Amino acid sequence: MKNKNWFLRAYTTQENAGDTYNSTIAARLFNEALLPSGGATGWFSQYAQNYIKSRLPASLGGAGLGDAAAEIYARSATDAASGRPNGAIYNNPLFQKIVQTPISKGGGLFVDKTALYMIEGQYNLTHALGLEKTKTDLLVGGNWKQYALNSQGTLFADTAGKIYINEVGAYAQLSQQLFNDVLKLTASGRYDKNSNFDGRFTPRFSAVVKLAKNHNLRFSYQTAYRFPSTQNQWINLLVGGGTRLMGGLPQLRNFYNFNNNPSYTLASVRAFGASVLSGNPNPGLLQVQNFGKFKPESSNSFEVGYKGLVAQKLLIDVYAYWAAYKDFLGGVTVVQSQNGSPFGLLGLNPNGSSGNAATTRTIYSISVNTPGNVNTNGWGASVQYLLPRNFSLNANVYSDQIGSLPSDFVSYFNTPKIRTNIGFSNSGFLLDNRLGFSLMYRYQDSFYYEGTFGTGNVPSFTTIDGVITFKLPATKSMIKIGGTNLLNRYYTNGFGNAQIGGLYYVSYGYNVF
Repeated sequence: MKNKNWFLRAYTTQENAGDTYNSTIAARLFNEALLPSGGATGWFSQYAQNYIKSRLPASLGGAGLGDAAAEIYARSATDAASGRPNGAIYNNPLFQKIVQTPISKGGGLFVDKTALYMIEGQYNLTHALGLEKTKTDLLVGGNWKQYALNSQGTLFADTAGKIYINEVGAYAQLSQQLFNDVLKLTASGRYDKNSNFDGRFTPRFSAVVKLAKNHNLRFSYQTAYRFPSTQNQWINLLVGGGTRLMGGLPQLRNFYNFNNNPSYTLASVRAFGASVLSGNPNPGLLQVQNFGKFKPESSNSFEVGYKGLVAQKLLIDVYAYWAAYKDFLGGVTVVQSQNGSPFGLLGLNPNGSSGNAATTRTIYSISVNTPGNVNTNGWGASVQYLLPRNFSLNANVYSDQIGSLPSDFVSYFNTPKIRTNIGFSNSGFLLDNRLGFSLMYRYQDSFYYEGTFGTGNVPSFTTIDGVITFKLPATKSMIKIGGTNLLNRYYTNGFGNAQIGGLYYVSYGYNVF
C-alpha cells in the first residue's frame, strides 16, 4: 500500500534447495561405499600393496616400474578392485541414492526450505505537522523481520526443528534547509534489535553545502550496526575431510564440547606439527583459541564528496570515505582432537602413528569478531559528458582497501583495489531518434579472495558490454538486443567460482518510457 506521504509493504521469500547436494561429501560417501579407506583390506592398504608389487623387480615377482608409473598402476588397480565405474557417476544408482539422502541422515542432499517474512513502513510527517513552512522534513519508519531456518540439519543446527530469528527496527529522520537553501542539515537515528543480540541505537548526520548553482559539497558521519547473518549465527555443515563450518553462537561450541575438549589455533597446531617432524614433540606449543562474546559488527564512518554540473554538459561526482569497524565479523580456523591426544590434531593416532585425519580431528571454520578495530578506506570518481546529437561519454573508477588484521583471521573483505568502467552511448538517433546504443568497457583489478570454500588469487579481467535499442513510441515500448562480455573472454569473480562467459539477450519492455 502506498500514499504520497506513507507506504506499507510486506513480503516473503521462500527458499527451496531442490536437488542441490554437497558434491564433496557425496563423492566421499560414494567411494567409501564401494571400498572403505581403512582396514587391512581397505583402499589405502590395497593401494600400498599394488604400489609395492609394481615397484619390485621381475626377479621378485614385481613389474619393476618407476615411481610415477607405479603410482598410476596402483591407483587404477585399486579402483578396479573396488568396482568403481569409469566416466561420469551421476546416474549410477548408488550415487543417486546418496545424493537423494539428506546430509543429516548420512547422505549428501541439502534440504533447505528457509523462509523470510518482512513488514516495513514509512510515514512522512512533514505535511501533517505543517513543517514545510519552515523547510523542515520529518520521516519516521520501522520494520519487523523473521527468519525461519528450516534445513532439517543439512545446513543449520536445526535437526530438532525450525529455528526462528526475529528482528525489529525503528527510525526517524529530520532535515532542515538553512540560509536560503545554501545549507541542508540532516540528522537521523534508528534502533535495531535481534532476538540473539542486544539492541543498538545508531545516529547519522549529514550536511550539503551549495557552493553555487549545480555545485554541492557533502559531508556525512554515520554509525552503523550489522547483525551476523543466519549462517554466521547457525551454520553447522560438515563439508568433508573432517572440516566443519560453524556459526559463532555459543550454543554450537557448547554442543561440540569446546569447554572440556578445547580447540587450538591453527598457527599453534602447525608449530606443534613442526616439533613432531623434528623428532621433539612439544605439546606446550599448542594455544587454546579464545572465543569472546559473539556480537554484531559496528562501524563509524566519515565521507566527503563533491557533485557539480559544468556548462550543462559535464557532470562530475567524487567522494572519499574512512571507516573504523569494531567487532568486525569474519572467521578463524581452529582444530579439535577427537582421540583424546594432541597427536590427533595432526591426524595421527594417540601413539603418534599414522591415522585417519577425518576421524582423529575436526577442523572448524567458525564465525567470530576480530579483536580491536579494523580500518577501511576508499574513494571514487565519475564523469559524464554530453555530446551533440544525444551522444555521451561516461567513466568512473572506484577503490576500496582494508587495513591490517590479526593473523589467522579471515575477513571475507573480497574487494578489488581498483574497479573502472568507461562507456559511450546514444539515447536516440536515426528513424526519428528511435535507435540507441550503449557500449561499456569494464576492468577489475586482481585481489585475494577469502571464502569458506577456499582462498586464493582472483585474476584481473576486462569485459565489454553492449546493447542496441529500438523505441516503439505508440506503445511506450522498447526492444533491446545486446550482451554482456561480448567477446566471451571467460573470467571468475571469486576463488573456486565457475567461469563466466558471454551472455546474449533479446528483450521487450512495455510502457518503459
